[in-house]
Amino acid sequence: MTVPADPVPRIGIIGADAPRQIILAAGATPVRLFGAWSGDVSREAAELLGAADAVAARVLDGVLSGHHDGLAGLVVCNDSAADLRVYYVLRLLAERGRIPYPVQLLDTPRGGGRHVNLFVARQYERLAGFASACTGQPVDADTLSDAAAREKSLGEALGRVRERRVAGILSGSAALRCYAAAAQLAPEQAVSAIETIQQNDGPRTTLRVFMTGSSHPDTTVYEALEQSGIGIVGEDHDAGDAAWIGQTVDAASPGEAFRALAELHAQRAPSASRSLTSERTEHLLAEVRRTGAAGVVALVRDLDDGPVWDLPGQREALAASGTWLAGVVRVPADGAAAAAVDLIASVQLSGEIAS
Repeated sequence: MTVPADPVPRIGIIGADAPRQIILAAGATPVRLFGAWSGDVSREAAELLGAADAVAARVLDGVLSGHHDGLAGLVVCNDSAADLRVYYVLRLLAERGRIPYPVQLLDTPRGGGRHVNLFVARQYERLAGFASACTGQPVDADTLSDAAAREKSLGEALGRVRERRVAGILSGSAALRCYAAAAQLAPEQAVSAIETIQQNDGPRTTLRVFMTGSSHPDTTVYEALEQSGIGIVGEDHDAGDAAWIGQTVDAASPGEAFRALAELHAQRAPSASRSLTSERTEHLLAEVRRTGAAGVVALVRDLDDGPVWDLPGQREALAASGTWLAGVVRVPADGAAAAAVDLIASVQLSGEIAS
């Protein structure tokens, strides 16, 4: 039986910097490609990418294997060194006809300020042109307004997810699945999926902690921690609370919308690869207070070096406020399960010392 093609084009996104409102306004569904904690990496992907974060290599492998051939286009965000390397590989392969859709780089630095915001706004204008070329639908004030309304409902649903998790009636792994649905489905479908996930979940944890470090492509580590009674009540990585989903602007013209989105981008939570340690530490302290976490858990993959530099300053600042930090760094390519075991032991030890 032939499966009918999805009538709505899908534009893939690698990274976390693309404003979904622009993709939706172009008539496409934005679909983030996450990779996975475990799984084989082909020799071709390893050789093309070189020494890089294993999750990025698995994202590249998914593209090379044809798993995403149904996409109308692919946007790669320059939000980490690994994602930038993936872009260079894909651009070369697209030029040689290996990739059946166009590939676009989105370079949106953090920090804000007049000149940075102007640069970012121009990047969003280029993104709108790319997305429109992929779908045939122009991005204008009307389509941006419609997209904002759709995306706003998704942001409200995720706001309820955050509230329920902090209130102790939703598990961290369920929240992470909600974010994944939001990042990969049309807003209406995502809202429905989020409601289903929440209905089928109930937290079973005794110790509330906050997660920092590398982004989590799936729920493997969260679920292992939960099985030992450790629950994640929040995180500062971009697959969870720091995901840029549900943020929209209302504007009279596309240019005005791009400038407003650039200002929103400047206000996002600081990322390990693009922000100062002091900014990351201040945000972490605020999030620990917001969530009421008893401690902080840090997990950093091998070759994802950004979060490692933050940990000494974060540990010192947390200790000054009476909060412990337990962590595992340099997690190898297929080390998620072992890292979870080490985290459990580290969390238990930290809790004993604190008490």
